[in-house]
Amino acid sequence: MENGKDPLLYRIWISLPLMGLFMEWLIPLKPLNVMSVSMEWFGAMYVFTGLLLLLGVFCLRWALSLPIYGMFTLGVWAYVIRQSGEEFRFLSSLSLLWRDAGLLVSTGEFSMMSQESRMLVLMIGWALLVYSVQSLALLRSSVLLFAAATLLYLLCLETLLNLPVYGDIIRTSALILMLQGMVHLSRLRESGKSHAIPKSVYSIWGFSLAAAVLLLVAGGWAGGSLTQPKPTARISLQQAAERIADWVRTGYNGGEAEAVTGYNLSGAEEDMGLPLHQGNRIYFTAETPVATYWRGETFSEYNGRKWSEPDGDVKTGYAPGVITGQAENTAAGLKTITQQITFEQPLLQSFPLFGGGVVAEVLDLQLSPAGTALPAAIERNSEAGTVKVMLDRGQPQVEGYTVKVNIADADAKRLSSESGADPQPVQARYLQLPGELPQRVKNLADEITKSAVNRYEQVEAVKSYLKEHESYTLETRVPPEGQDFVDDFLFETHAGYCNHFSTAMTVLLRSEGIPARYVKGFAPGKQDLSQPGRYQVSEGDAHSWVEVYFPESGWVPFDPTPGFTLSSELSQPTSVLHQMSTAGSDVFLKISDLAVKGLFSTIDFIWSKKLILAAIVFLAGMLALMTVQLMPWLRFMPVWFRLHGTRQRFPGRDELLRSARPVWAALARRFGAMPTGITVREYVNALPVEKEDLRMLLYDFATDWERIAYDEGPMDRGRCIAYMRRCLRISKKVA
Repeated sequence: MENGKDPLLYRIWISLPLMGLFMEWLIPLKPLNVMSVSMEWFGAMYVFTGLLLLLGVFCLRWALSLPIYGMFTLGVWAYVIRQSGEEFRFLSSLSLLWRDAGLLVSTGEFSMMSQESRMLVLMIGWALLVYSVQSLALLRSSVLLFAAATLLYLLCLETLLNLPVYGDIIRTSALILMLQGMVHLSRLRESGKSHAIPKSVYSIWGFSLAAAVLLLVAGGWAGGSLTQPKPTARISLQQAAERIADWVRTGYNGGEAEAVTGYNLSGAEEDMGLPLHQGNRIYFTAETPVATYWRGETFSEYNGRKWSEPDGDVKTGYAPGVITGQAENTAAGLKTITQQITFEQPLLQSFPLFGGGVVAEVLDLQLSPAGTALPAAIERNSEAGTVKVMLDRGQPQVEGYTVKVNIADADAKRLSSESGADPQPVQARYLQLPGELPQRVKNLADEITKSAVNRYEQVEAVKSYLKEHESYTLETRVPPEGQDFVDDFLFETHAGYCNHFSTAMTVLLRSEGIPARYVKGFAPGKQDLSQPGRYQVSEGDAHSWVEVYFPESGWVPFDPTPGFTLSSELSQPTSVLHQMSTAGSDVFLKISDLAVKGLFSTIDFIWSKKLILAAIVFLAGMLALMTVQLMPWLRFMPVWFRLHGTRQRFPGRDELLRSARPVWAALARRFGAMPTGITVREYVNALPVEKEDLRMLLYDFATDWERIAYDEGPMDRGRCIAYMRRCLRISKKVA
């Protein structure tokens, strides 16, 4: 970015209203809650924009500005990831970006990239936009294009989303007036005979302009308030966000239906494979001693297109504490914890009790004051291992509940050693497969598990195969009529989301005679960093996984979906970034592991040989020696920075004279100070310089210095740069 015509104060006056315009692109979106990181993202973007504009006012060269822009972008990106609950690590993030770049190149679909990578692309694009707009304003005095784009953007929000942007348009108009006024001052300077305007004029102009704009806007706002018509009915912000999202995804003219992620409480299961887009409305907040998946319902019958659950042995009670799960407590490896759920909006219809495992006891139901005094009915399906709250019209809404749950401990060693036959009821219910299941699905199950020696190894083989050979995406399709859902996923599309992976794993295991069932619920959600043990679970966390029956342990959960991990310990599930860092096939991780091991081995060796003190002394000595050697050159840094750091087209007279100070200091130290009563040219001619190239440099330097010192007119850009380069070279040679 180049700009030497106007002082720093002017560039700041221009950048402040630009900051306001950029904020008008973000502020109207804030109530929509369209980003999964929500408030953290908006706050970070405000700071990010301010940093970019602050850097732009210094007009640094690309060699300096590009690395700083990059550091700002990566730093804010890392901050947003950490605020969203992820653990940011450089190598794991680099590997994630590398993987997403490969997916983008191979598939050509931006949606295949992870949210972290898409966030980085968005921030890079935003940085380029900020740089471009600021450059146009400072170098070309052009702001109308971006101003018009901002107004058009706000009008589109009003038209398409019915968002109230009246105040935003007023603020934007004021900012545009401010920008135009400052640009006009710069144009006045360019059209005049003088090449400079006193800095005081910029301040007076800026404050006067701000006062005039404020008065004008205040008058316009007051007049508009008196004549403002009655507002029309508006849709909710959530509906607005969904409307524009659907409009964009369907190509602006409709298209194949899509669904929003979330939990279906209607009880009607549709054909699987419908494309999804991510919802982010908070569904409930959970208090739990450990992070768990939130198990809701299980399904046992698969017809090739969807899942269903037949009626089972259902027990009903009307008071908390009646429904207990003693039958489940006989299984091995169970651990019991207490969890509390609070819904964001009280539920009006029947719903499953979500818990980190099989519900052992319902301790409490929090009911809203409205409705009758009777609590809701609670049903427990002992065969499915689920509990459901039944709500009818007139009954109180449920605001939350507290339950005890039994969590299966999937210890690999214990599960590998289990033996025995499956109970007949389990075999009859959880080995069902549709008669039309293609034979190649069963053949694939045989191929995947042929080397496994026990049930646990078979389960792990199927899970690993799906994670490694199939891709995760929300852009899917419902299989053609008559085609099996699992067959279409495994042999045709090779891409899907949790429903695809969980259904495929269940069917493959049943093909090998292993009882398995399909489970619906939620992933752990987003941890509240300020309150340990609290998690916010949104519609976007809706998830499905698999439970496999083991003769001694009972039902044990497994998750085959890439990017999700059901930990065998009662601890927080691994984040996506951490999973990427621990992937065995990740070349960056292997390199980082080798580097870390090598580093620790080196440290152990140094300590064992008592060389660490010697190394510290050696490094300290080298640092001291380098400091002593570089000391004489530090005085040249101001000249080097003027030459290489800033890109001013016509450096000022004072700046050019300051660039000569190292030359005079070096000449005085070597040859003595210039006597009084002689000219610069006479002094240079009298110097005992033997090298011809240095003498020529001194002659040219003296000529330019006299012209600058006696104000004989401005020099062109090339001559100014050549003069500063001579100052730097003479200082080094004479020193």
